[in-house]
Amino acid sequence: MKTLQKILFFSAVALTLTTISFASGEKQSENGPVASKQCYTCQYDQCHAVAKSTGKRCQHCVSNSRDLYCWQHK
Repeated sequence: MKTLQKILFFSAVALTLTTISFASGEKQSENGPVASKQCYTCQYDQCHAVAKSTGKRCQHCVSNSRDLYCWQHK
């Protein structure tokens, strides 16, 4: 009986941690893991450049709907 309780407890903990990680906005991108998803209000999209030193995504917005990079990373 105690073994079943332990299994249920650890399953609940794992489910809770999974839910928290999805709620925090962490996700996989097409090019690999993203450290954290930033919420910016860009008219078209956020720049796709990632800094080599920190691994963080550029915070600038792109100028046109077909652009992937901002003015600084073109």
